Amino acid sequence: MVPKRIKMLYDRPYMRNVSGEKIVPWVYWIIGVTFAAFIIQQFVSVWGGQATLITNWFALGIEQIVSAKIWTLVTYALLHGGIFHLIFNLLIIFFVGRMLEPMMSQKRILHAYLLSVVVGGLVYLIVHLNGGTVVGASAGALGLLILYCSMQPDRPITLLLFFVIPVSLRPKWIAWIALGMDGLGFLFIELPAVFQRTPIGDSNVSYSAHLGGMLAGYLYYRFVLNAAPRPSRKKSNKVKIEAPDWMKRKPKTATPSRRFKINMTSRADLRREVDRILDKINSQGFGALTNEEKETLDKAKDILKS
Repeated sequence: MVPKRIKMLYDRPYMRNVSGEKIVPWVYWIIGVTFAAFIIQQFVSVWGGQATLITNWFALGIEQIVSAKIWTLVTYALLHGGIFHLIFNLLIIFFVGRMLEPMMSQKRILHAYLLSVVVGGLVYLIVHLNGGTVVGASAGALGLLILYCSMQPDRPITLLLFFVIPVSLRPKWIAWIALGMDGLGFLFIELPAVFQRTPIGDSNVSYSAHLGGMLAGYLYYRFVLNAAPRPSRKKSNKVKIEAPDWMKRKPKTATPSRRFKINMTSRADLRREVDRILDKINSQGFGALTNEEKETLDKAKDILKS
């Protein structure tokens, strides 16, 4: 059992409520609500015989949007075409969400997920103006995946191929593989169906929604987590006069700054440094960390848990 004093992530302000008690991470809320919605969907559709009711009110399609059912831009992610569709999406959300937790606040994980769901739905609507509906959390799950791959492109992770064979890949290659598979599916499966005016049903793969979710995940990384202040474009009316090069003093060679290393054997010093790094992540995002800070955070996890 990990001692309470070394559970550093749960000591952060965004992991606690006002009373100081730990709160349930949003990743678990997303999984729990999605699973509960699937149970309700099965009860109403299969046992109640009201599948059309679920589709009309909670699945996403151009007919629902025209009928002012704007909430379907989110609720379609709560429905699924089958148990394997549900399990696949929830596994991605769980594992990727757990990897994102040390890097960004819980609110940002939720915002990135919802943005991916909405953008994926919008892209699907643009492609399928001729009709059809989409269900599933794939857009949100793939949005989180691309977000993680953008934040940690070269840090190898191990996946279980077919849930049996361990394979180590760099996240950037996982992102390219996912993008390539969905891109090919969009071009050669989904688009031909659209041109032939044969709407894709709920049981088929909606590659357009996947691509929209991936796009949202990357945009969230690029413009929210990695947003840098833009330089001022105000033009100065003052005329600058500079001395010729031979009159300028050569600047003294700056002495290289000394690099200080954290004493990894002192838990108190290590804990203070980790707190500072986590505060920086919470305020500026993971992209603002230096390589030394990232290494310190990685090593601290193993040391503090020992």
